[in-house]
Amino acid sequence: MRSFARSFAGAYLCLLTGVHNGVRACFLACIIWSQLLASVKFFEGSKVEILFFVVVAGLAFANGANDNFKGVATLWGGGDLTYRQAWFVANGASFLGAILAVFLGAAVAKTFGGKGVVSDEILGSYRFAMAFAAGAALTVLLATVLRYPISTTHAILGSLAGAGVALAMGDVNLQPLVKKGALPLLFSPLLAASATFVLWKLRERFFKPVFTSKPAAKISKPMHILSGSAVCFSRAVNDTPKIASIALLGGAAGMSHMTVYAAIGVVMTIGGMLFVKQIAKVMCEEITDMNAAEGLTGNLVTAFLVIIASKFGLAVSTTHVSVGALFGIGVENGTARKKKILQILLSWVLTLPTSFILAFAIARFIPISG
Repeated sequence: MRSFARSFAGAYLCLLTGVHNGVRACFLACIIWSQLLASVKFFEGSKVEILFFVVVAGLAFANGANDNFKGVATLWGGGDLTYRQAWFVANGASFLGAILAVFLGAAVAKTFGGKGVVSDEILGSYRFAMAFAAGAALTVLLATVLRYPISTTHAILGSLAGAGVALAMGDVNLQPLVKKGALPLLFSPLLAASATFVLWKLRERFFKPVFTSKPAAKISKPMHILSGSAVCFSRAVNDTPKIASIALLGGAAGMSHMTVYAAIGVVMTIGGMLFVKQIAKVMCEEITDMNAAEGLTGNLVTAFLVIIASKFGLAVSTTHVSVGALFGIGVENGTARKKKILQILLSWVLTLPTSFILAFAIARFIPISG
């Protein structure tokens, strides 16, 4: 463990030298995680299990930091809630969704359990489970400190494929991932942007007097809060089973499914409570301007698409759907920041290959027994 201590000290000195915050944080995270994984060769039995669950917890934490606020971005951006109020709504609804995901997200869990992608022998190895979890966790952590709202779903898919290819020597069936994962991920942002644009135009052309009436004005804000809560809730219902399926690959130390889901929900909420503000600023201030009515329209589209996806086990990313809805708002009102949108789109393109490469490298080169 001396090499780990030296690396940690070096990374800490880097934090004191004035390097850019995002780069420093990424460097620190990568150094510590790589040294922890490299030190696995000194561990046996339960210690390997403990390290595995630390890695899974890192994925849950990064997911909360990157994703929890996305459902309420329009509430803060549209002016219906303050940041602190939106923060409470986001984390409360996300935690509730994570707990209830054990009942509502079974179909999603099956898609991400790896069954049918690699052989049962590889699926039951700690090397596969560790590489699977660590590749996704590192990718989402990297995106979070660099302030890019990416898809945890996409990172998990890439990591699953990378770990599988590394250990199965090409004997990998990627068809289930493409059918239920890659295709929905590809089309969901386009669908969300189009639906938001069309729905707003229909509202303005045919129903504007209804929505601008006094009775409608009274219920607009409660509906917006309810829709934001629904997005956060459905996002947690959709994402928690994906992380739980990875945890259960490692046996979950004999814990019940409810305990695993609850533990993930707690860690995810902590990540959202502590480190969500930078992603929140990107979502609310740097993509487009919006008013409360536009935000409500985008949230209704996002909630509908994510809930339907969870019902049918489709690996739709709440990030792609919610940010796609913001793209639609920006196109509709003419305030879309094209440079930022292109940067986000590039981060989405890079998510899958980044997690694939990280998981592949960990599976092939880090000495993990079992």
